Amino acid sequence: MKTSLLAVLSSAVLFAGAPASAQSSEFVKSTQVDLDGDGKPEAVSLTAGEDGKFTLKVGGATLKGDAAGNEVPGFQVVDLDTGDKWKELLVQTLGELDDGHRYFVYGYDGKAVKLLGDVHALTEAKGNGIVLVDRWMGFWQKRDKYTLDRKAWKLVHVPQELYAVTAEPGKEVTATVKKSFPLTQSRTGSAVLATTAQGSKVTVLAASVPAKGEVLYLVRSSTGLLGWVPGNILVESTDGLPLAG
Repeated sequence: MKTSLLAVLSSAVLFAGAPASAQSSEFVKSTQVDLDGDGKPEAVSLTAGEDGKFTLKVGGATLKGDAAGNEVPGFQVVDLDTGDKWKELLVQTLGELDDGHRYFVYGYDGKAVKLLGDVHALTEAKGNGIVLVDRWMGFWQKRDKYTLDRKAWKLVHVPQELYAVTAEPGKEVTATVKKSFPLTQSRTGSAVLATTAQGSKVTVLAASVPAKGEVLYLVRSSTGLLGWVPGNILVESTDGLPLAG
């Protein structure tokens, strides 16, 4: 995907499936809204400065933010948990590339504006305190889960040992082997389980995504065997992966 495409689609897909009460219709620079649930609306405004700096004002509280050079078009009012009295602010920031986009989530406790977290997008937020975030990983969507911890005023990341590999929800990623490559029995060992055959089809089922280093993929061979392969070898040795920048 290209930046221009994401900019067009951002408002449409950011909260896919979210209830109408969970979001405003577009990103704005100012509004009046009750964020702390006291029945009185606060004046909310965002002023963008240079080099990604911005100022967010809620009532009498002011917060200075830094989007690290990104453009800051505005914010949305969202309700991540319809079971509590608070609403949240989602500040949009746009980088030159899709992967550089960030969305800052803020809460207001009646006295101060607090950063709850920052994510690449809010792909799904249905008002139950759970946020699902998709990030494009070259040929698949990595989906992360966050939960809203109201006591800590934080969006808490829920790590996964493995990530499901799909090009889009429910669609498996398949490819054709153009150069045979081995599948290992485990992520940490070098013992070979099988060697894929040139011209055969493979299905990429899951990914192990370390904090640093190569992503490893769990692949099902045409003979139904499951083994691991480093990402660089998978990409170089196959045709048909839905690669996109």
